[in-house]
Amino acid sequence: MLLLLHAFPLNHTMWQPQIDALAPTTPLLALDYAGFGASQWYPTTPPDASHIDEVAISIIAELDRRGIAQVAVAGLSMGGYVALALWRIAPQRLTGLAICNSRASGDDAASKAARVRNAHIARTQGAAALTEVMMPRLLSQYASPTLFQQVRDLGSQADPEAMANAMLMIGERPDATALLPTINVPSLVIGATDDPIISVSNSQAVAAALPDAHCIILSQCGHLSNLEYPAQFTAALQSWLQRIH
Repeated sequence: MLLLLHAFPLNHTMWQPQIDALAPTTPLLALDYAGFGASQWYPTTPPDASHIDEVAISIIAELDRRGIAQVAVAGLSMGGYVALALWRIAPQRLTGLAICNSRASGDDAASKAARVRNAHIARTQGAAALTEVMMPRLLSQYASPTLFQQVRDLGSQADPEAMANAMLMIGERPDATALLPTINVPSLVIGATDDPIISVSNSQAVAAALPDAHCIILSQCGHLSNLEYPAQFTAALQSWLQRIH
């Protein structure tokens, strides 16, 4: 079973190219985090470092509800942070881990401050406004106008309050660098040359720290690499899944 964890500020439908390609041969599950996509959630407490783990716990509860004992997890961006939280909480549930356009290190002060500003935009101007602010960082100059519009549409669907909460939660997530050497399952790291959020060196550092990882860097590609280069991204997932079974 493959579990796909989406990026901020999108939802599980960002994985449609991979779902279309993999579903005929691979059991898979793509979930929305609370407050995104079809889910409903209205946070009542300020985010802190434990809240990323709460997202992971909610995913484990959903796996339990569906009777799924183990999964290979692929997370992109925020999905990578949630995937690392899953390993921290329940490593026995993971058969493989793919960290895509994401990193293990925590945010520095400047990044946290930017997330606070973005959370304020979501709360005061709405999901579409924050998505528009983020657009230059989500896709590269090589992406098509159609893809830019698709990402705008997906981001605009998020609940603004949940969006703001998730933005702050990401900023407060714990540093997971020390976890990487303990991840003793087949791993995959995907990065992109034109990703302004996660540098190539970030991706390479994660791969170097993992005991059993392959690293793939997609050229002329931005942050949402599964959407910009779906065929290459899916092929990397397929090769990784073959190492697990």
